[in-house]
Amino acid sequence: MHVATPSLSQQIRRFEQQLGCVLFERDHRGARLTAAGEEFLPLARELLAVQDRALAVTRRHRRARRAVLRVGFLTGVAGPLTRPILDRLAERAPGTSVELVALGWGDQVAAVVSGRVDAAFARPPLPAADGVLVEPVLAEPRVAVVRAGHPLAGRASLRIADLAGVVQPWTDAAPPEWVRWWSVDPGPDGSRARFGPTVHGIEEMLEAVAVSDVVAITAESVRHVYPRADLVFTPIVDVEPTAVALVVPHPHRNPLVDCLLGAVRELRAPPGAGTAISPPPRPCA
Repeated sequence: MHVATPSLSQQIRRFEQQLGCVLFERDHRGARLTAAGEEFLPLARELLAVQDRALAVTRRHRRARRAVLRVGFLTGVAGPLTRPILDRLAERAPGTSVELVALGWGDQVAAVVSGRVDAAFARPPLPAADGVLVEPVLAEPRVAVVRAGHPLAGRASLRIADLAGVVQPWTDAAPPEWVRWWSVDPGPDGSRARFGPTVHGIEEMLEAVAVSDVVAITAESVRHVYPRADLVFTPIVDVEPTAVALVVPHPHRNPLVDCLLGAVRELRAPPGAGTAISPPPRPCA
């Protein structure tokens, strides 16, 4: 560990004086944790995590009093169910103001846990986390994205074996397990994916595909959000579909979150179905 600035070093020394314990050993190479510091660090992280959760509770209650619901999302939100879900929410909780917050690939669960958003439409697989409920919304096919003129661009459909040897984009903006699931790595035959340019979001990913022979795997709905003449989206017929799920705090005391959950449960498509069901709206509990 290296102390970044003199002011930070002074703050640490004052903190050590308050504790009556030395947490760092310092020399010309920087600073290292003492035995006390090694033992203190994980406990300090636990305290900060508890503080973050406590602040998240206050943020959620403050927004609930103002009838504001902050909902995180990735590209496409909830696909074709987005508008029906928001309309049903308005019927169940009149006067609610919905604020949509764009999230990064790696923030889907963390944004809910931290209280940055009250709920999030996310794309599994999601990292394990305490204090959240994951509610299925819908499933849709995965597709390969290639540039117009790519050798695979003229195919009506693809199998994952057709992507053997292609270069796919990598990202450090999401957990490696999430990236590898999307990339089907390893493949059904055990072969490993080849990774090339590093991207940090959907727009960078599509640009990387458009200017090279890189092939990306994404959700079918992306073609509707980013219709482009220079890109071709082709279904992959032998991989499991991608899902959209609603992530909410659990337990929670926000009636607006209950309203959103209720709207999703009323409207979501049943397993294997491509259209949503639409029973009459029920008032929120």
